[in-house]
Amino acid sequence: MMRSTLTLGVVALLVCICSASVSSPDLSSLALRKMGSAVKTPATLQLRGGMQGKTSAAHSEDSTDVSRSSRHQEMFQALWDAKEKHGDGLSADALADILTTLREYPEFMYMNVKTDISSIKEYAQAKDKAQHVACFTHSLERNGANIFVLILLQHMTSLDRQAFELYTPAEGPMREDFEKLGVKVNIMKPSDPGYMVSLEEELSNFGAVFANTIMSAPVVRTAQKLGMPYTWVIHEAWPREQFDWYASKVFMQEGIDSGIIKEAMAAAEPETGRIIFPAIVQKGIYQGLMKDEATTVVYNGIPTEKMDEFAHENNRTAIRESLGYTEDDYVVLHLGTVCARKCQHITAEAFSMLVNEKGADNAKLLIVGARYIREHEIEYIKKVKDTLKKGGVEDRAQILDIQSEVLKYYLASDVVLVPSKNEVLPLVISEAQAFRRPLVASNIDGLPEAVTDGQEGFLVPPEDAQALADAIDKFHKDSDLAVRTGALGRVRALHQFSHKTMRERYEEIIDEMAPPADKMLQRLVEEPVVEEQSAVAPELQAAMLQKREAMGLSTASQVPMALRAAH
Repeated sequence: MMRSTLTLGVVALLVCICSASVSSPDLSSLALRKMGSAVKTPATLQLRGGMQGKTSAAHSEDSTDVSRSSRHQEMFQALWDAKEKHGDGLSADALADILTTLREYPEFMYMNVKTDISSIKEYAQAKDKAQHVACFTHSLERNGANIFVLILLQHMTSLDRQAFELYTPAEGPMREDFEKLGVKVNIMKPSDPGYMVSLEEELSNFGAVFANTIMSAPVVRTAQKLGMPYTWVIHEAWPREQFDWYASKVFMQEGIDSGIIKEAMAAAEPETGRIIFPAIVQKGIYQGLMKDEATTVVYNGIPTEKMDEFAHENNRTAIRESLGYTEDDYVVLHLGTVCARKCQHITAEAFSMLVNEKGADNAKLLIVGARYIREHEIEYIKKVKDTLKKGGVEDRAQILDIQSEVLKYYLASDVVLVPSKNEVLPLVISEAQAFRRPLVASNIDGLPEAVTDGQEGFLVPPEDAQALADAIDKFHKDSDLAVRTGALGRVRALHQFSHKTMRERYEEIIDEMAPPADKMLQRLVEEPVVEEQSAVAPELQAAMLQKREAMGLSTASQVPMALRAAH
């Protein structure tokens, strides 16, 4: 962050104005008036106003003091007028006005320092850039990773502390969702010639990067080379020996390979960037590829309030009827992108066993998440249908395309399946728990972090259709067990996957990466000096330590660089 040549008094005053401005003009006015009225002598001026006069603290209260006090009141009124002229917030023009006002009162500046107005304008411009965040996703398709970004930006844009622009390789149905938030959507394809050069040019317009999914590795590596702060959220649990296969074959991402992924991970430094995982076990998958201190685990939260509202306002029987189900039907739900990794063919096989071997005559299967974009996914959907047909249960099952709204499917269901062979911690787990639905999931990756076997559901070996059928049958035959299990899941969802907790953690992370104006000014006071302490005048250092103590800050670090520059 660029440091302006602010004096101690200017820093203290601007922090006061800015921090008060975020609450109300009345508080700002009160802060300024208190500072003005409290100053009676030069000695008090040093501690309360933060601006040092050249006269001695023992100076008697003669006519000169009266004049100084009057001038001090006049100065604070002028500062307040300058601030009011621009409203709440501190733009470049507002900062320039305030500093211009200060220069009219040189007797209150330490050693009559001349503050450079152009430097504070540069600081304000740097502030605006720092608050401009480039956000990268691997697509605009409707999937868990992109919905996570949408939920996060819905919250962050409502705070109006940073400005976000979205970059993605291809068009998709979620463009409209982001644009409704006022987020500009840009298309940049990693496969295009000169992509890395164009990427560097684009990033030069931003102060920070928010990269979503492991496929944003080229973006992260570019940010690292530019020395930009970044946050990289990795949702995937790719085995390290299969990086190339997943990138090119499963997600069809050109220009991304194991080399760039490992390079970006290895170059992560805690001082400039942060890698976030949504599960502890997932972090362990990549252990050794990056510094542990550069990583953080933040569980993805869900908006339980919205789900509760939906359940309250909608009738389960009516929703089931709209989907073709009766009250007597037992609806088995498998929600997620239909692909080999999520094992819908195992679900189809287990469902056939449930009907043919265990006598579940009222069982119905609902698979939601088919898309017909990638050839391997199209072929896989056919495989699922063939499995259902082979078991003679195709008339009991329906496969729906990916849906923009999925809450009604949870409400309509009786049990939810997550039998994936490769998974981190999908939102479907916590969403099903929020609706009090019992779960049957694979005992792999991050799933045991959300489901304890025999409590919120059953955990079964991956790709084991028999074990899956047996677990479903337990819930089918024991409705009381299903109710108890669903209730425990609800408790866990509220405790572990709190939307509020997730929002607060990401607020902290993004504010640290792209600090709002008040936090940037605060840093001028908090940042330690990296050079020798001897360059700081002892009386200035003492005043600064007193100011830090008054603000409740640690006094361990030395005087900020900005103040040394002022001295």
